[in-house]
Amino acid sequence: MPLPLLPAQILWINLLTHGLPGVALGAEPVAPDAMRHPPRPPEESVLGAGLWPRILLMGAFVATVTLVAGVWAKETGRPWQSMIFLVLGATQLGVALGSRARPGTLANPFLLVAVGAALGLQAAGVYLPPLRDLLGTEPLSLGDLAIACALSGLGHVVMRVQERLWPERQPRAASAEGGDPGPGAGRSRPVRRRR
Repeated sequence: MPLPLLPAQILWINLLTHGLPGVALGAEPVAPDAMRHPPRPPEESVLGAGLWPRILLMGAFVATVTLVAGVWAKETGRPWQSMIFLVLGATQLGVALGSRARPGTLANPFLLVAVGAALGLQAAGVYLPPLRDLLGTEPLSLGDLAIACALSGLGHVVMRVQERLWPERQPRAASAEGGDPGPGAGRSRPVRRRR
């Protein structure tokens, strides 16, 4: 296969998937039971608690879905580069929706608006003539668009499934691990007697 994506297409996808959706994910409220968990150990990596295998899994999944869609489109005589462009961007937006701490609620409407706007701009990159000239894309048929949307929706599904199968490991309290319970633990306060 020739070059899967042009530089302008890569830049467009990065702007859409890491722009508004990234900012909106920062406003995502925490899980309801977040304050019931003890703090993470200071020596733990940023990618600790089982985060790095999940990142690898999702990265491999997005890459596989995108390349399979592109190879299939090329072998069947469809605009394969536009298919890769649309599937890659939309799948990442599906992953963003699947990353919500409170899925199925309106706890963060900004994320829904940001993903909707980014998805509309991603489709505009395939269908609007000025953007097609800028990005080097071709329009997809309605059937191809439906296939691209179905593949992109898998990003959301896989993200939710992996969060259920491999939940983030929560740190245990120091006393549960047999560690030092901290200064002052086990000491009783002196009792003041009234005179």
